[in-house]
Formats: sequence, C-alpha cells, structure tokens
Amino acid sequence: MTSKILFIFLTLLIYFSKNSLSAEDGLCVGNLTIRFEPRGDSVGCYIFNGTSTDGLDGLTSIGFSDPYKDRDGNLMDPGLCIIHCADYGFTYAALHKGNECRCGLSTSLVTYTKLNDTLSKTICNLPCVGNASYPCGGDSGYTIYQAIISIDKQPQISAAEKVSIIRNLKNDKRYEGCIRDSPYCNQRALNGSKKEFSSLSIDDCISFCKDNNYKYAGLEIGSQCFCDNNYNSINMLNPEECSSSCTGNKYELCGGPLALSIYSIPPSDNSLKIGLGVGIPLFVIIVAGIGLFFYRHKLHKQKEANKHQGMNIANAK
Repeated sequence: MTSKILFIFLTLLIYFSKNSLSAEDGLCVGNLTIRFEPRGDSVGCYIFNGTSTDGLDGLTSIGFSDPYKDRDGNLMDPGLCIIHCADYGFTYAALHKGNECRCGLSTSLVTYTKLNDTLSKTICNLPCVGNASYPCGGDSGYTIYQAIISIDKQPQISAAEKVSIIRNLKNDKRYEGCIRDSPYCNQRALNGSKKEFSSLSIDDCISFCKDNNYKYAGLEIGSQCFCDNNYNSINMLNPEECSSSCTGNKYELCGGPLALSIYSIPPSDNSLKIGLGVGIPLFVIIVAGIGLFFYRHKLHKQKEANKHQGMNIANAK
C-alpha cells in the first residue's frame, strides 16, 4: 500500500513539474507569474489643472483606447501601466480610479498640478485592483510614475513605428492574433514547452516550438516563448495589448504583459521531403511502366508485321 502511494505521489510530481512553470524558468514565483514592479516611487499625486489641453492623452494621440483599462478587472497595477506606456515610448504612466492607465510625454505634467502629501492621501486614495499595496489614483487624482522598464527591454523605436508594426501584423500569414494569458502558472493559455530567451525574435520562438513538435507559438513580454497544439480564440485581445518589442528584434512585437502574440507554425520540411520521397519514385515507376507498355506494343506490332511478311513470301513461292 505504501509503495502504491509513493508511486502515485512521484507520478503526480513528475506530471506537475513538466506541466507548470517554475521559478527556475524565470517566469513564475510560486503559483503566480512574475509581475513587474516599479523601479522607484511615484513622482506624486496630480490633478488636471483645467487647461484646454490634457497632457495625458498620449494613447489617444496614437489611436488607441484611452484610458487603457484593466481587461480582467483584477490586474491593473503600476507595473502593468508602466509597461504599456513605456512600450509606446511615453515618459509617464498615470493611474486613475484604481484600474485605469493613461500615458504622457515629457511635457505632459505642465497641464497637471502636483498635490502635497496631505491632499494626496485623500485624492489619490484608491488601491490598485491588481496590487492593493500601491495607490492607483482616485476619482479625480492620478498617481504618476516615470515609464521606465529595464534598459534591455526599453524599445528604441518611436510610437509611430510601433503602431505601423501593429497595423501590418496581418500581412504575416502566420500571425493569429493577440490573446490574454492567465496570471496562474498552471493555467497558462499555452501549456506546452516554454522558454525565456535573453534575445528573442518571432522566428526564434517558432523554431523552438517547431523543434518540439507543436502547432502554435506564443510570445509574451518581449522575452518569453510558449508552445501548444491549440489555443482558445475566445481570449482574443486588441492588437495594442501585445505591445512589447522583441528583445532580439526591436522591429517585431513579442506579446505584452499577460498577453501572447500567437503564430501558427508552418508544416515541417519533412512533410515535403516525404512527399518528394514518395512522389519521385512513383513518377519514375509510372513513366517506366508507360515506356514498357509502348515498347511491348511496338514489339508486338513488329512481330505481327514480320509474321505477315513471312506469309506473303511463302504464298509467292
């Protein structure tokens, strides 16, 4: 009985070790995916000062949803907002109403007034729905951070260039779309092989998944690659949610925070080789068969002709 229990335990341990992301992968802490933490404190609590121009309209200026809202109702925190704004080259990330994010350029705060500590506690008093240890503005106040992520992931292209890349994704026949990922390590959208790359491109991830015999490749947060044989299309997001530049190619997009850029994997060259391997011999056999048929037909006609010629000679005698 004890040996049976031990066998079951070891079987389950092996199963979960193969089918969940571990902290060693650099993708999870415990049962949750790693969430980005701000590199410093917020620059303060601000309110709009009533000028004609709203300086935090960065997302509107590039044609995206403004404010950027927490799509699941429980994710918005400074990290999510900072990444979204930094991915599009903005200077500031502003959190509002506990679950909204807006972005601004270096001159944006001219149109806002910074509040003192006393007022900040009452105006920027709503905790972030994704992490209650951080304030996420209030009904009228904005908790503002500098939109800085790690230097190696900071995109070195303009917002206009990135928007153009998003608009042209449809031209890649392999591109399936941007889908949401789960914050729980054992409930990811793609649960096959996975790998974190120090330098990742779309082709790198596709090759990795192809080598592991999967049909789909998913890229996330610029450096992570996931594989599976299917995905749930009900989880589709707006294309701008997959906003992270690939660490190995700044002119490509590799998902976003808890968002996967999904690509179908082209058929293996082996299928073509198999087809050629079967097709070429078959073609040779068919051609040889046809040649043999005509040769035998010609030989038969020649024999008949010789036979008739012999008969004619005999009759002449």
